[in-house]
Amino acid sequence: MGIKSTNVHEQKALTSGQNATLQIPSYGKIQSLFLHFLTSAGASVTEAQIRAEIGNIRLTLGGKDVVNSDAVTLLDLYEALGVNISESLGVDGVIELNVGRLFYTDPAVRDLFGWGTADVSTIQVQVTAGTLSAIASVQAYTSREAVNENLGAHSRFIDYPQSFNATGDHTVDTLPRDLDSAYLMVMANDGASGTITDGESKVNSVNVHEKTPLNINKAFASNSKVVQPAGYFCYTFLDGSLTGRLPMVGVTDLRFKTTFSVAPGAGGYKMSALTIVGLPA
Repeated sequence: MGIKSTNVHEQKALTSGQNATLQIPSYGKIQSLFLHFLTSAGASVTEAQIRAEIGNIRLTLGGKDVVNSDAVTLLDLYEALGVNISESLGVDGVIELNVGRLFYTDPAVRDLFGWGTADVSTIQVQVTAGTLSAIASVQAYTSREAVNENLGAHSRFIDYPQSFNATGDHTVDTLPRDLDSAYLMVMANDGASGTITDGESKVNSVNVHEKTPLNINKAFASNSKVVQPAGYFCYTFLDGSLTGRLPMVGVTDLRFKTTFSVAPGAGGYKMSALTIVGLPA
């Protein structure tokens, strides 16, 4: 942990329905990577405009996905940080991509989960634009330490779409069980029009979350300094400590059962997984 420099990087114009790729230079250890969305006059857009106009955001380090999620879910993940940060409801125009580290309260632990770049040759951010009205461009900024480290332990945030459009229970047992990973949280959203009432998770047939009503789960999450945003059931395994995680070593069955009182809609819903990669179990 040390002094961090703020760095300004590539800016790209955005076009409705198209992808734009930002190249991020590889040096030092990246602790934060912000995307700044701008109007044609160079002013910050509102969070509502990002939610309405920006689609998927994909960050790759050396060709491997570290973030692959839509802008709305990334903003909601930042909101879930609650009191761990000062501006949890967002800053106009800005999306943070290295969110996982911020669920830890100890600055030294947070910095452990920065992105060392000594063994990373390429860093790219792909932004998919929806129908643009206010947003004209995007620019990248980083916060870095001047250290020479390999990538090492880091967080990953990936969306996993689920094709389900009904009421009742839906079970998901297909999320990755990579041996070098551990789950911090899985955010089940309620789709375009759904309502979630309860959630349950099991590991090797043992309950982690016994069937829990939405508001009880929200209270448990709050005790771990996590805000459960509206429209989500957050399966939390973290508690702000290094041991607050669910390692996949020895896990042969991982399943989540989410109960819908109102169907999520024709597009189904998403399970968005926040994991730690490369931390010994």
